[in-house]
Amino acid sequence: MTLPLDLPGLEKATASSVKTRGWPSLMRTVREKQALVITNHNHPEAVIVDIKTYQELLAKAAGGDADERLGELERLRAAFDTALASLGRDGGLGKVLGQPIRRGRKVALGSPL
Repeated sequence: MTLPLDLPGLEKATASSVKTRGWPSLMRTVREKQALVITNHNHPEAVIVDIKTYQELLAKAAGGDADERLGELERLRAAFDTALASLGRDGGLGKVLGQPIRRGRKVALGSPL
């Protein structure tokens, strides 16, 4: 999995600086900044957070906002159904697939979901 090199808003420290500065310095930075990205050869390897932040993340992941997630899922489902239904209107997909493919022809893109 490739992670973006730029993690805006998060303090970064190299793996070698963590080794030289030691655990107390590392945890002091985590307490001040709430999170610390550990990089190895300029690639993010880990994010260290304090226990309070970790517990908040676990609570969110456990479904504290289940109704909100279901609402978002329903919104996405409705958008997909609308896009799918548009393929059948006015010949839609059948009209496009029924035409021969010609080189140099421009492709008209629809709206993204």
